Amino acid sequence: MPNFRYRALTTNGEIVSGLIAAPTAAEVARRIDYLRLVPIDTIVEESATQGSRFNFRFEKRARTEDVTIFTLDLALLLKAGARLDRALELLAADVDIGRLRSTVSAIRSSVLAGESFADALAHHPALFPPMYVALVRVGEASGTLEQILQVLASDRSRAEALRRKITDAVRYPAFLLFAATCVLVFFLTFVLPQLGAVLRDMGAKIDPIAGIFLRLSDFITTHKNLVGSTAIVMLASALFFARQQKFRAAVIIRLARLPVLRSILALHQTALFCRNLAVLLTAAVPLTTTLRILTNMMAAVGDSAVWTRVVERVRQGNKLSEALEETGTLPPLAVRLLRLGEEAGQLPLLAGRVAEFYESKLQRSLDRAVGLVGPLAVIGISTIVGGLIVSVMTALLSVSQSIG
Repeated sequence: MPNFRYRALTTNGEIVSGLIAAPTAAEVARRIDYLRLVPIDTIVEESATQGSRFNFRFEKRARTEDVTIFTLDLALLLKAGARLDRALELLAADVDIGRLRSTVSAIRSSVLAGESFADALAHHPALFPPMYVALVRVGEASGTLEQILQVLASDRSRAEALRRKITDAVRYPAFLLFAATCVLVFFLTFVLPQLGAVLRDMGAKIDPIAGIFLRLSDFITTHKNLVGSTAIVMLASALFFARQQKFRAAVIIRLARLPVLRSILALHQTALFCRNLAVLLTAAVPLTTTLRILTNMMAAVGDSAVWTRVVERVRQGNKLSEALEETGTLPPLAVRLLRLGEEAGQLPLLAGRVAEFYESKLQRSLDRAVGLVGPLAVIGISTIVGGLIVSVMTALLSVSQSIG
């Protein structure tokens, strides 16, 4: 008979835990209820929890959209007068938040166990970043949790819309390059080997371009297993390192040196920093705490050492605009506008307006980049494929002329 471990609340509010041997989890729940206890943890089979560390399971993770829906729905429930634990209980059974339901159940269990809502969220950093937790902590302390959650939901919706625009801008050129790669691989693997054999048997004159592709085709067909294994390893490595924050930041730093991408990434970083600066300062989060949170956030899209220097200069007594100007982290126009906000005591307001300005500039830059990259990709692909076809046809014509 399997063993089940549980945690529950007594009538005095104390937390107790224990181990029950029962055939099913439903029987365990019945026994806990018979003992007049309130379960606060999901009942899990102990043997399963011990063996799970050795099992590699590929579970679907919650999406950022699920977190946004959860935030908005929780704000509405709290505004309607529902208690936090009751609101979490309702959301844990809501299908609209998708794969987040199990996480919401765990958060409710932590709240019932005596933790604050912010501390319960902090147990899930992959879904609730430090900025989210900090704002929730401020909302709990000031009694304005529902307003803070509404602000968070609005900000996350705006960020997701911007993220979708960036994704849509990159999708078309990426599809063209992927399709061209597939066509080229098919041509080198299946078509060119047959044509190459015919051309060599007939003694055709092969120009240097066709010769390069023929040698590449021969290498691929001769070492199929090696080429395939290498491609799989490279793809798996790329997927693995793409999940590493330090690796992504290093790649972004390298890409920021390219002429076209430099301006786009600078616009994105400026909009991201100013938008979150406005949200945190509007929620009355202290400036030093705000900068510490933003430093962790900006480390994923740039050089963390630069942002760390900004925080240190502000701690030493410098103004934020002075620290940003000395380190060169933001464009001069953004720094001047933030300085005006500091002098007028309206830094959150000005930071929000700067974010809107640079978000619109980012969208226009993305539109121009897509309009330029698409035709260039088509021209490049057509040139490669067309040049290869012309080279092969020229070799075939030389054969026909020699025979004639």
